[in-house]
Amino acid sequence: MFNTPFLLRMGLYAAISIVGMNTAAAQPLAVDNLTQIISKDSAVSKTVSWQSSAPHYNYYVEYRQKGTNDIHKAYVTEPKRPPVYDYDNIPPYTYGAYMQHLQPDTAYEYRICNDEGETGWFSFTTTKEELNQYKVLIFGDSQSVDYSVWGQTAQIAWNRNQDAAFFVNMGDLTDNGQAWFQWRDWQYNADILTSHLPFAPVLGNHEAYSMEWKFAYPYTYKALFAVPYGSPQGQSRLAYSFDYGDVHYVSLNTDYEELHTQDPDMLTNEAAWLDTDLAAAKKAGKRLIVMMHRPPWNSPYNGKLDINGTYFMPIFDKYEVPLVFTAHEHCYERTVPIKADKQAAAGTVYVATGRSGTESWDASRRKPTDVVYYNPMDMPMYLTLQVEPKAFRVTAFKNDGTMIDTTTIATDTAPSKKQAEQQPQHAKKAKKAGQSVKK
Repeated sequence: MFNTPFLLRMGLYAAISIVGMNTAAAQPLAVDNLTQIISKDSAVSKTVSWQSSAPHYNYYVEYRQKGTNDIHKAYVTEPKRPPVYDYDNIPPYTYGAYMQHLQPDTAYEYRICNDEGETGWFSFTTTKEELNQYKVLIFGDSQSVDYSVWGQTAQIAWNRNQDAAFFVNMGDLTDNGQAWFQWRDWQYNADILTSHLPFAPVLGNHEAYSMEWKFAYPYTYKALFAVPYGSPQGQSRLAYSFDYGDVHYVSLNTDYEELHTQDPDMLTNEAAWLDTDLAAAKKAGKRLIVMMHRPPWNSPYNGKLDINGTYFMPIFDKYEVPLVFTAHEHCYERTVPIKADKQAAAGTVYVATGRSGTESWDASRRKPTDVVYYNPMDMPMYLTLQVEPKAFRVTAFKNDGTMIDTTTIATDTAPSKKQAEQQPQHAKKAKKAGQSVKK
C-alpha cells in the first residue's frame, strides 16, 4: 500500500474507497510507490510507475479527459524486477504505464486497474506545447550512508520550490546499485518529491556496482525507472531524451568504465544517437540542455578530457548546446563558455551540481575555466533551473538557504539556417582517453 504520509498528502483515502466501489465486482485497489516519471513530451504524454511484491500480468491503466467518460487504455509494461542479489532485501516488481496521444494544455485523470479492483482517479494536466517558463529542481549525487540526509535535502528543496515542474537527480542516486535496501531508503526519502513531481533520473557510476563492489550491469536502476523510449542501441533506459515545453533534455550514460566490457561499442552508438537526437531537436526549434553524470574531464581534474568528453564534447559544440549539467565530483562548479575545450564566447557552460546526500569528496579540483568553484564539505546542496523565454537561470543553494551562485545563460530558440539543413554526421570512434578515478 501507499505509505500513510503519501496518502494523507494526496488525500486518496476517500477517493479509493468511493470510486473503487462503483461496481459490485470492483474493490479498492492499493499500489505501492506510485511515482511520476518524466514523459517523452509533457504536452502529449504522461508516464507513471508503481510496484508490487508479486508479479501481476493483468494491470491496466484507464485515462480520460477530466469531465468526460471517453476512457482510453494506456500501454502498461510487464512486471520488471532485477535479479535478487540479497535475500534479506528482495526488490519488488515495477510497472510502467505510458499515456500517449494526449492533447496539450488539457486536464486528464487516470486510474490503475486489475481483476481485483481499481484505484481512485489521479489528476494531471498536460503542458502547453510552447511552454517556455518554468522551474526545475536539480540534485547532485544523493548516495548516502544515512538516506534521511538526502530526505532532508529533498524536503528543504520542495518546501522552498513548490512551483517546480519536475526534478532531476544527476546520478549516484544510491551508493551501491545492487543494494535494494538503499533504493528502498532512497525512495522513502524521495517521496516528498515523487508525490508531487515527475522525476528525470540520470545514470551514475555507483548504479553499476555489484554487492561485492565490482562493476556490474545496472539492472536495478533499469528496472525501477520507466524513462522515455528511444535510447541508443543497446542502452534501453540507460540514456534517453525528452521535451518539456520548448526545451529538449538529454540524459546521457557516462558509465563507459563500468560497462564497456559488456558493450564495447557503447560510446560509438551513444554518440551516433546523440548526434541524431540533437539534430532533430534543433531542427524543431528546441533549446538544448544535456545532463551527464561524469564531467567531460578526467576526475580528479588533470587538464585532459576523459573518454566521455572525447566522444560527446564535439557534438555539444556542433549543436551549440548552451548548458550541460554534470555530477560525480560532489562539488559545485560553473565554467566560462567552452568550445573545443577552450574558452569561447559562444560555447557551452558546464555546471557541476554538488551533492545532496551524506557523501562529500575532498579530491575534486578547481579548473582554470571555473568562474565559481565550491566544495560542499559542510552540508548538502541543490540547484534550481529557471527556464525563461530567452535564457536559463541556474541558482545553487546550501541546505541552510545560503545562495552559493546564480547565473543567467542566454539562449537562442531558433535554429540557424545552416543547422536546420545540417544532416547528422555520426562521430567517428575516438581514441582511447584517460578514465575517471572511481569514487
